[in-house]
Amino acid sequence: MKLLRRYLGSRTFEANGTATMRLPRNHCYSALQFVLIAQIDRDDQGNAGTCRDSAPAQLVKRLDLTLNGKNTIKKLDFETLHRMNQIRHGTRPYIYAHNLLGYGALTNDVSKVYAQLDFELPRNGPWLKNPDTLLDARGLSALDLEITWGAIADIVDDAHNAGLTLDEAKLHVFTVERVGAPVREYALWKEYRLISRTLAGAGVATIDLPVNTTFADILIKTHSDGDQVDTIIPFGLANTNEIQLYSGTDVFLRQPAGLLQAANRIEAQIEVPERVGSGAALNHAQQELLMEGYYHINFCHDGRLTEMLDATRLSDLKVDLDCAVPGTQDVVDVYCSEIIVPPAGSAVQAA
Repeated sequence: MKLLRRYLGSRTFEANGTATMRLPRNHCYSALQFVLIAQIDRDDQGNAGTCRDSAPAQLVKRLDLTLNGKNTIKKLDFETLHRMNQIRHGTRPYIYAHNLLGYGALTNDVSKVYAQLDFELPRNGPWLKNPDTLLDARGLSALDLEITWGAIADIVDDAHNAGLTLDEAKLHVFTVERVGAPVREYALWKEYRLISRTLAGAGVATIDLPVNTTFADILIKTHSDGDQVDTIIPFGLANTNEIQLYSGTDVFLRQPAGLLQAANRIEAQIEVPERVGSGAALNHAQQELLMEGYYHINFCHDGRLTEMLDATRLSDLKVDLDCAVPGTQDVVDVYCSEIIVPPAGSAVQAA
């Protein structure tokens, strides 16, 4: 197999609108890659707040990838996709948007942020000879990418009070494809946000997960008043709030949230996230921090399907989050990553 990289063009931002791109179907997809470029002005009237994490990623509210006009296998917001890439690939994707921090005046300021939709499980491709998961487009009747745009106000937190103007923004789309991939049944990797729950008060939030599928991983994200925070599931001397994944009496994970984050860092080989404290540490001699507000429960550590969590025979699957409410608007998001395995002896790829 050989790798083919293609530039498919761009789509121009339209506030709260949508754009569609029909994708080629003559090879197998390893990944779709994106670069968002935006030119933004900000007035000098602000005195509080800052941009949201990975801004201006929020201009792309959602990316949907649909097969044959009906089967959507990817449904993700650009902000979370950017950080998912960091967790799964061990390095943060390209971002050039430092000037958006704070509330100071900006004129014709250009920001850029990258993200990638993967179809091969990380730690594999696009260099493994025999990947378990691929998007084989050769037998599809249609393959469509739908972009749902946000608004310029989406890129800042709740405290931000400066005026913003978006001059122009474009999303550029690239492919990484495998040419000459063997004709066989590949598993499909499906990803989506299951729920976004605003917390009414402190206590254990129980979230029901699907049981008719198999999981590659589960991602939990916490944010308060528009900012990524660790304080919704706190960990420290006074708090050891836990995350628990279970089915009936079978417990798959029970761990203080902060310890799960620490394990994520070493297991995924995540480099230093861009938090102020860590960035200010000289040579990081005494300070290496965690990715704020993200908790990754991974089942496929080697990029293979042998360890995925098979929930098809479970009566239920739940995750308990022992939550605090540090802000006014405290939100927990849960993202599911499923593996759709073709039925034994099937003649076409399952979607």
